[in-house]
Amino acid sequence: MTDEISAILQNYRTVAIVGISRNPEKDSYRVATYLKANDYRIIPINPFEDEILEEKCYRTLLDMPENVQKTIEIVDVFRPSEDVSIIVDQAIQLKRKHGKPEVIWMQLGIANEEAAAQAINAGLKVVMNKCMMIEHRKLAGVKMEDEIAWIKMRKMHELIKKVSEPNTNEQQKNVDKPILVTDGNFSQVIQLYPLMILDCWASWCSPCRMIAPIIDEMAKDYAGKVVFGKLNVDENPRTASELVIMAIPTLLVVKNGNVVDRIVGAVPREQIELKLQAYL
Repeated sequence: MTDEISAILQNYRTVAIVGISRNPEKDSYRVATYLKANDYRIIPINPFEDEILEEKCYRTLLDMPENVQKTIEIVDVFRPSEDVSIIVDQAIQLKRKHGKPEVIWMQLGIANEEAAAQAINAGLKVVMNKCMMIEHRKLAGVKMEDEIAWIKMRKMHELIKKVSEPNTNEQQKNVDKPILVTDGNFSQVIQLYPLMILDCWASWCSPCRMIAPIIDEMAKDYAGKVVFGKLNVDENPRTASELVIMAIPTLLVVKNGNVVDRIVGAVPREQIELKLQAYL
């Protein structure tokens, strides 16, 4: 396997990074930065961003234009193991159409045997539970002792940062009014709070104005348990499109960064609370 990884890193230079974050503290951002600095071409795949590391973002592998699809050699996955099958399905479609990509690479902590078998059957090479940056550093002659020291240093930095910042629970306790959500901060905000109600509205919408006082009241009453946010769909069309907002007001229930439920229309508080109870 070591020889195969070395061959992959030496022979393939164009990498689609699925699940890349624009947050410099995230491993996906660090790995992408490292790869780009070492003469790899990176293609970010993130449905919530337009650009990362000065490279255009695409929603999915299939949303890339054909001239870009034809260049992909490695699909580097930074998504939960259970999401890998969808990504592999898309990669297989590209493989059948263009003869590429060549490799599915699942980062550290990510493994999906079923998806790996499907990829191999389609003629793709598969690497699981390994970091492209670490493997490249090994290939470049970085000693394992130095690699371990680097990892420890990074973990210590993260620990210091975590201790020096208020934790999420404390942040959530202090939120007693709706926070402003925009195209620019949406992906960060939904990851920051474990449970959120996002009010998608517009200034011209009468039902939106009817439900606004209810949202304000509930933000106070549920402080410490639920964070409420407001997204103006006219001012933030990209996020509204990503969330498939077809009518307003729409209330989205966002749990651990994922939209898990929605309420459409100016409904009474009791109906919102009934829906919310399932996620508390």
